[in-house]
Amino acid sequence: MTSLLDHVRDHAVAGDPASVIDRIDDYGRAHGGMIHLGAAKGRLFDQVVRGSGALRVLELGTNYGYSAVRLARNLDPAARITTVEIDPRLAETARTIIGFAGLGDRIEVICGQASQVIAGFDQPFDLIFIDHLKEAYLADLRALEGAGLVRPGTTVVSDNVVMFAEQLDGYLRHLRDSGAYDSKLYQPSPDSDGFEASIRRGADA
Repeated sequence: MTSLLDHVRDHAVAGDPASVIDRIDDYGRAHGGMIHLGAAKGRLFDQVVRGSGALRVLELGTNYGYSAVRLARNLDPAARITTVEIDPRLAETARTIIGFAGLGDRIEVICGQASQVIAGFDQPFDLIFIDHLKEAYLADLRALEGAGLVRPGTTVVSDNVVMFAEQLDGYLRHLRDSGAYDSKLYQPSPDSDGFEASIRRGADA
């Protein structure tokens, strides 16, 4: 079977992020088993990302780099994205795909465990996309909050919240019921997976 990386190299247009995204979606439809935003959720994701106006972005869970490319495509060229991936092989594949898309100067891939990497950041993010180990969602968001990396107005986007709703129950209650966020579920259709977009409220909210 042709690898994803070979498929992108053979069929996408170098330096064209939209082409790279489309070819990854094609590969996912043809081969199955890929866990990524995909085209349907991706269109809703694009709207949220563009609306955030983010310039400083953190992604937890790089996988093959699909969502990092999608983030960069929908943000100002001045935006800088840091994406964290625990698997060295995935991190290297992501770097290659991101470079092929012409975005290597805008996206930094860090290989490591998110909980450890978070401690190295010293400025808040405008947008945080969480799409890594489901059991780590809540602990890592709390770590980001505790480190002052989530400011009033920060958008936190959390993927797979329908598919893993039971596993993410505590996390979703924190977003929806703590009073710290204005939170909304996005689903392409009533029976599909979805993501949550949550905007951090001000201190006086």
